[in-house]
Amino acid sequence: MSVAQAAKAAGLSRSRVNALVRSGRLQARWVGSQHVIVDPSELLSMPRRPGRPMSARMAWGLLLLADGERPDWLNPGDVYRLRKHLEQLRRDPEPELLLQALVVNRGERLPLHGPEPRRLLDDADVVPSGISDPRAGLSAGSDVEAYVHADDVRSVIRRHLLVEPGSGRPNVWLHSSAFVPPVSVRLQVAADLAEHGGSRERSRARQLIRAAMEGVK
Repeated sequence: MSVAQAAKAAGLSRSRVNALVRSGRLQARWVGSQHVIVDPSELLSMPRRPGRPMSARMAWGLLLLADGERPDWLNPGDVYRLRKHLEQLRRDPEPELLLQALVVNRGERLPLHGPEPRRLLDDADVVPSGISDPRAGLSAGSDVEAYVHADDVRSVIRRHLLVEPGSGRPNVWLHSSAFVPPVSVRLQVAADLAEHGGSRERSRARQLIRAAMEGVK
């Protein structure tokens, strides 16, 4: 995909995309006389909103707190600040973009390709989320999205013969994190959907956030 095409798909200016290429944050290669974006989904997954992202500890605190869970690593001051962020999400007209920017550090997103991606959903080390969570309400086809603890990600990749997609399209999105809940929580699923960048994924992410905010006190 050319820089111009990628910029249009992501809703960004060409100068912004070129700047991301020059900084090394976005992979591109020369084809003829122009840059071609290696993986357009990498651009779509980048946060669209300004602001300082939370640490992994606070990001997971926010995601869990919205589902009524209070992890023991949060002190009262942390909880107060996180509730302020939840209130911002409640009021924001595009909460999926705000959430995406806030919790980008919850883990490392790995776009991969595998011969039998659906087999990952039967792996005990894998927790489905994003497009693979039933609450997404989307038909993901053979694509899979899931979380794996950072200590297990290499063995999962090896076990399922996952590789970098190269010039092809990813069919697996693994999120590697030092913390993985036993079952994905709603804002976690919403953040994953928002990172896909498509209109239907972002629309569903917004619905999930608004539903979660109705139950937050």
